[in-house]
Amino acid sequence: MKQTLLSIIKWITALALVGGIVMGIRRYCIESYRISTEAMEEALHKGDYIIVNKLPVENNPGRNRIVLFTSPLLKDSAVPALFISRCIGMPGDTIRIGNNSYSVNGKEVPRSPRTLSSYFVTISAKDEFMRALRKLAIPEREVKPEEYGFSLCLTAFEEYQLREELSEDANIRFINEQIEDYTLIVPRKGEAYRLDARSLVACKEIILRETNGKAAFRDGKLYIDGKETAFFFFKQDYYWMLSDNTIGAVDSRHLGFIPADHVIGNALFCWYSKDKQRILKPVN
Repeated sequence: MKQTLLSIIKWITALALVGGIVMGIRRYCIESYRISTEAMEEALHKGDYIIVNKLPVENNPGRNRIVLFTSPLLKDSAVPALFISRCIGMPGDTIRIGNNSYSVNGKEVPRSPRTLSSYFVTISAKDEFMRALRKLAIPEREVKPEEYGFSLCLTAFEEYQLREELSEDANIRFINEQIEDYTLIVPRKGEAYRLDARSLVACKEIILRETNGKAAFRDGKLYIDGKETAFFFFKQDYYWMLSDNTIGAVDSRHLGFIPADHVIGNALFCWYSKDKQRILKPVN
Protein backbone atom coordinates (compact mmCIF):
# COMPACT_ATOMS: atom_id res chain seq x y z
CA MET A 1 0.00 0.00 0.00
CA LYS A 2 2.79 2.40 0.95
CA GLN A 3 4.71 1.50 -2.22
CA THR A 4 1.60 2.17 -4.34
CA LEU A 5 1.07 5.55 -2.70
CA LEU A 6 4.70 6.51 -3.37
CA SER A 7 4.30 5.52 -7.03
CA ILE A 8 1.17 7.67 -7.35
CA ILE A 9 2.96 10.64 -5.77
CA LYS A 10 5.89 10.22 -8.19
CA TRP A 11 3.53 10.13 -11.18
CA ILE A 12 1.65 13.22 -9.99
CA THR A 13 4.95 15.05 -9.40
CA ALA A 14 6.23 14.07 -12.85
CA LEU A 15 3.00 15.17 -14.53
CA ALA A 16 3.01 18.48 -12.64
CA LEU A 17 6.64 19.06 -13.66
CA VAL A 18 5.90 18.30 -17.33
CA GLY A 19 2.81 20.51 -17.18
CA GLY A 20 4.83 23.33 -15.65
CA ILE A 21 7.48 23.03 -18.37
CA VAL A 22 4.86 23.05 -21.14
CA MET A 23 3.11 26.08 -19.64
CA GLY A 24 6.44 27.87 -19.25
CA ILE A 25 7.36 27.18 -22.90
CA ARG A 26 3.97 28.45 -24.08
CA ARG A 27 4.13 31.57 -21.93
CA TYR A 28 7.74 32.62 -22.53
CA CYS A 29 9.12 30.72 -25.56
CA ILE A 30 6.82 29.55 -28.36
CA GLU A 31 3.09 29.05 -28.77
CA SER A 32 0.61 28.10 -31.47
CA TYR A 33 -2.05 30.57 -32.63
CA ARG A 34 -4.87 30.44 -35.17
CA ILE A 35 -5.16 33.29 -37.70
CA SER A 36 -8.66 34.73 -37.37
CA THR A 37 -8.42 37.64 -39.86
CA GLU A 38 -7.50 38.26 -43.50
CA ALA A 39 -5.01 40.99 -42.53
CA MET A 40 -1.93 39.13 -43.81
CA GLU A 41 -3.27 37.58 -46.98
CA GLU A 42 -1.66 36.32 -49.15
CA ALA A 43 1.26 35.52 -46.79
CA LEU A 44 -1.12 33.92 -44.26
CA HIS A 45 -4.76 32.97 -44.72
CA LYS A 46 -7.63 33.10 -42.28
CA GLY A 47 -7.77 29.76 -40.46
CA ASP A 48 -4.02 29.03 -40.69
CA TYR A 49 -2.22 27.85 -37.54
CA ILE A 50 1.18 29.40 -36.84
CA ILE A 51 4.01 29.04 -34.32
CA VAL A 52 5.01 32.34 -32.69
CA ASN A 53 8.44 33.03 -31.17
CA LYS A 54 7.88 34.83 -27.83
CA LEU A 55 11.48 34.84 -26.60
CA PRO A 56 12.71 38.33 -25.54
CA VAL A 57 15.69 38.32 -27.91
CA GLU A 58 17.09 40.82 -30.42
CA ASN A 59 15.00 41.26 -33.57
CA ASN A 60 11.86 39.97 -31.88
CA PRO A 61 9.90 41.76 -33.14
CA GLY A 62 12.02 42.18 -36.25
CA ARG A 63 11.96 44.57 -39.15
CA ASN A 64 9.61 43.42 -41.93
CA ARG A 65 8.63 40.35 -39.89
CA ILE A 66 5.03 39.26 -39.36
CA VAL A 67 4.22 40.01 -35.72
CA LEU A 68 1.42 39.04 -33.34
CA PHE A 69 0.37 41.74 -30.85
CA THR A 70 -2.50 43.07 -28.74
CA SER A 71 -4.19 46.44 -29.05
CA PRO A 72 -2.93 49.23 -26.75
CA LEU A 73 -6.43 50.75 -26.98
CA LEU A 74 -7.98 47.71 -25.27
CA LYS A 75 -5.68 47.51 -22.25
CA ASP A 76 -8.60 47.25 -19.82
CA SER A 77 -10.23 44.35 -21.65
CA ALA A 78 -10.29 41.03 -19.77
CA VAL A 79 -9.30 39.17 -22.96
CA PRO A 80 -7.42 41.58 -25.26
CA ALA A 81 -7.97 41.09 -28.99
CA LEU A 82 -5.07 39.65 -31.00
CA PHE A 83 -3.84 41.32 -34.20
CA ILE A 84 -1.26 40.27 -36.77
CA SER A 85 0.60 42.62 -39.11
CA ARG A 86 4.02 43.29 -40.59
CA CYS A 87 6.47 45.34 -38.49
CA ILE A 88 7.70 48.09 -40.81
CA GLY A 89 8.75 50.67 -38.21
CA MET A 90 11.31 49.92 -35.47
CA PRO A 91 12.07 52.27 -32.53
CA GLY A 92 13.70 55.47 -33.81
CA ASP A 93 12.83 54.87 -37.47
CA THR A 94 11.52 57.60 -39.75
CA ILE A 95 8.96 56.00 -42.05
CA ARG A 96 7.00 57.31 -45.00
CA ILE A 97 3.94 55.36 -46.11
CA GLY A 98 2.93 55.70 -49.75
CA ASN A 99 0.51 53.94 -52.07
CA ASN A 100 2.86 51.43 -53.69
CA SER A 101 5.83 51.49 -51.34
CA TYR A 102 7.17 52.86 -48.10
CA SER A 103 10.55 54.16 -47.04
CA VAL A 104 12.44 53.53 -43.80
CA ASN A 105 15.08 56.10 -42.87
CA GLY A 106 15.07 57.35 -46.48
CA LYS A 107 15.51 53.90 -48.04
CA GLU A 108 12.69 52.88 -50.36
CA VAL A 109 11.17 49.50 -49.54
CA PRO A 110 8.70 48.11 -52.12
CA ARG A 111 5.59 46.40 -50.85
CA SER A 112 5.49 42.61 -50.97
CA PRO A 113 4.12 41.30 -54.31
CA ARG A 114 1.52 39.52 -52.16
CA THR A 115 0.23 42.76 -50.60
CA LEU A 116 -3.48 43.31 -51.30
CA SER A 117 -4.69 46.71 -52.50
CA SER A 118 -8.00 48.07 -53.74
CA TYR A 119 -8.61 48.72 -57.46
CA PHE A 120 -11.46 50.32 -59.40
CA VAL A 121 -12.64 49.16 -62.85
CA THR A 122 -15.04 51.27 -64.92
CA ILE A 123 -18.18 49.82 -66.50
CA SER A 124 -16.77 50.13 -70.04
CA ALA A 125 -13.79 47.88 -69.16
CA LYS A 126 -15.73 45.35 -67.09
CA ASP A 127 -16.23 42.60 -69.71
CA GLU A 128 -12.61 42.57 -70.90
CA PHE A 129 -11.33 42.79 -67.32
CA MET A 130 -13.47 39.85 -66.10
CA ARG A 131 -12.37 37.71 -69.06
CA ALA A 132 -8.72 38.38 -68.20
CA LEU A 133 -9.36 37.73 -64.52
CA ARG A 134 -10.82 34.28 -65.24
CA LYS A 135 -8.18 33.43 -67.84
CA LEU A 136 -5.44 34.07 -65.27
CA ALA A 137 -7.40 32.20 -62.54
CA ILE A 138 -7.24 35.23 -60.23
CA PRO A 139 -9.84 35.08 -57.42
CA GLU A 140 -12.60 37.69 -57.26
CA ARG A 141 -11.86 39.22 -53.83
CA GLU A 142 -14.24 41.66 -52.16
CA VAL A 143 -15.94 42.69 -55.39
CA LYS A 144 -18.20 45.68 -54.70
CA PRO A 145 -20.46 47.31 -57.30
CA GLU A 146 -20.20 51.11 -57.46
CA GLU A 147 -21.93 53.87 -59.42
CA TYR A 148 -19.53 53.90 -62.39
CA GLY A 149 -18.05 50.42 -62.15
CA PHE A 150 -16.83 48.13 -59.38
CA SER A 151 -13.93 47.72 -56.96
CA LEU A 152 -12.00 44.61 -55.91
CA CYS A 153 -8.78 43.56 -54.16
CA LEU A 154 -5.68 42.30 -55.97
CA THR A 155 -2.06 41.57 -55.11
CA ALA A 156 0.68 43.63 -56.77
CA PHE A 157 1.70 40.59 -58.85
CA GLU A 158 -1.89 40.01 -59.97
CA GLU A 159 -2.10 43.65 -61.07
CA TYR A 160 1.05 43.12 -63.16
CA GLN A 161 -0.43 39.98 -64.77
CA LEU A 162 -3.69 41.74 -65.63
CA ARG A 163 -2.01 44.81 -67.11
CA GLU A 164 0.03 42.55 -69.40
CA GLU A 165 -3.18 40.84 -70.53
CA LEU A 166 -5.46 43.89 -70.95
CA SER A 167 -5.62 46.24 -73.92
CA GLU A 168 -4.31 49.80 -73.61
CA ASP A 169 -7.87 51.13 -73.46
CA ALA A 170 -8.86 48.76 -70.61
CA ASN A 171 -5.66 49.55 -68.68
CA ILE A 172 -6.64 53.23 -68.56
CA ARG A 173 -9.94 52.22 -66.96
CA PHE A 174 -8.28 49.90 -64.42
CA ILE A 175 -7.24 52.20 -61.54
CA ASN A 176 -5.21 51.62 -58.38
CA GLU A 177 -7.07 53.48 -55.62
CA GLN A 178 -4.65 55.90 -53.93
CA ILE A 179 -3.97 56.37 -50.21
CA GLU A 180 -2.69 59.57 -48.65
CA ASP A 181 1.08 59.65 -48.04
CA TYR A 182 2.25 60.34 -44.50
CA THR A 183 5.55 60.47 -42.59
CA LEU A 184 6.20 59.77 -38.90
CA ILE A 185 8.97 58.89 -36.44
CA VAL A 186 8.61 55.80 -34.25
CA PRO A 187 9.27 56.58 -30.54
CA ARG A 188 12.35 55.03 -28.91
CA LYS A 189 12.73 54.46 -25.18
CA GLY A 190 14.56 57.25 -23.32
CA GLU A 191 15.10 59.51 -26.35
CA ALA A 192 13.72 63.04 -26.66
CA TYR A 193 10.78 62.90 -29.06
CA ARG A 194 10.05 66.23 -30.71
CA LEU A 195 6.35 67.09 -30.78
CA ASP A 196 4.34 69.06 -33.31
CA ALA A 197 0.65 69.09 -34.22
CA ARG A 198 1.00 66.07 -36.56
CA SER A 199 3.10 63.89 -34.23
CA LEU A 200 0.77 64.69 -31.33
CA VAL A 201 -2.10 63.13 -33.26
CA ALA A 202 -0.07 59.92 -33.75
CA CYS A 203 1.24 59.88 -30.16
CA LYS A 204 -1.79 61.11 -28.21
CA GLU A 205 -2.96 57.69 -26.97
CA ILE A 206 0.49 56.44 -25.92
CA ILE A 207 1.34 59.72 -24.16
CA LEU A 208 -1.93 59.50 -22.20
CA ARG A 209 -1.05 55.89 -21.36
CA GLU A 210 2.49 56.69 -20.19
CA THR A 211 1.34 59.68 -18.09
CA ASN A 212 -1.66 57.80 -16.64
CA GLY A 213 -3.99 60.30 -18.29
CA LYS A 214 -2.29 63.38 -16.77
CA ALA A 215 -1.33 64.91 -20.13
CA ALA A 216 -3.50 67.59 -21.72
CA PHE A 217 -3.72 68.60 -25.38
CA ARG A 218 -4.74 72.10 -26.44
CA ASP A 219 -4.34 73.89 -29.79
CA GLY A 220 -1.90 71.29 -31.12
CA LYS A 221 0.34 71.45 -28.03
CA LEU A 222 1.11 69.11 -25.11
CA TYR A 223 0.81 70.15 -21.47
CA ILE A 224 2.06 68.02 -18.57
CA ASP A 225 1.25 69.20 -15.05
CA GLY A 226 0.01 72.40 -16.65
CA LYS A 227 3.33 73.17 -18.38
CA GLU A 228 3.73 73.25 -22.15
CA THR A 229 6.43 70.94 -23.51
CA ALA A 230 7.79 70.42 -27.03
CA PHE A 231 9.49 67.09 -26.20
CA PHE A 232 8.50 63.81 -24.55
CA PHE A 233 10.67 60.98 -23.19
CA PHE A 234 8.94 57.62 -23.68
CA LYS A 235 9.38 54.86 -21.10
CA GLN A 236 9.44 52.00 -23.60
CA ASP A 237 10.05 51.23 -27.27
CA TYR A 238 7.29 51.38 -29.87
CA TYR A 239 6.64 49.82 -33.29
CA TRP A 240 4.58 50.61 -36.39
CA MET A 241 2.63 47.68 -37.84
CA LEU A 242 1.05 47.58 -41.29
CA SER A 243 -1.01 44.70 -42.69
CA ASP A 244 -0.30 43.22 -46.13
CA ASN A 245 -4.04 43.37 -46.82
CA THR A 246 -4.63 47.04 -46.04
CA ILE A 247 -8.32 46.86 -47.00
CA GLY A 248 -10.40 46.54 -43.84
CA ALA A 249 -7.50 45.27 -41.70
CA VAL A 250 -6.77 46.73 -38.25
CA ASP A 251 -3.16 47.83 -37.72
CA SER A 252 -1.19 50.93 -36.66
CA ARG A 253 -3.27 53.11 -38.99
CA HIS A 254 -6.10 52.55 -36.49
CA LEU A 255 -4.29 51.59 -33.26
CA GLY A 256 -1.32 53.95 -33.47
CA PHE A 257 2.16 52.97 -32.26
CA ILE A 258 2.33 49.51 -30.67
CA PRO A 259 4.22 49.47 -27.32
CA ALA A 260 6.80 46.77 -26.63
CA ASP A 261 4.72 45.30 -23.79
CA HIS A 262 1.88 44.57 -26.23
CA VAL A 263 4.07 42.63 -28.68
CA ILE A 264 3.74 38.83 -28.38
CA GLY A 265 6.38 37.88 -30.94
CA ASN A 266 7.40 36.99 -34.50
CA ALA A 267 5.52 34.39 -36.54
CA LEU A 268 7.97 31.56 -37.30
CA PHE A 269 6.14 29.12 -39.56
CA CYS A 270 2.70 27.82 -40.48
CA TRP A 271 2.12 24.30 -39.14
CA TYR A 272 -1.41 23.81 -40.52
CA SER A 273 -3.22 25.31 -43.49
CA LYS A 274 -5.81 24.30 -46.06
CA ASP A 275 -3.13 25.25 -48.60
CA LYS A 276 -0.72 22.34 -48.11
CA GLN A 277 2.11 24.20 -49.90
CA ARG A 278 2.48 26.64 -46.96
CA ILE A 279 2.76 24.02 -44.20
CA LEU A 280 6.09 24.02 -42.27
CA LYS A 281 7.49 26.85 -44.41
CA PRO A 282 8.92 30.00 -42.75
CA VAL A 283 6.50 32.90 -42.53
CA ASN A 284 7.70 36.04 -44.32
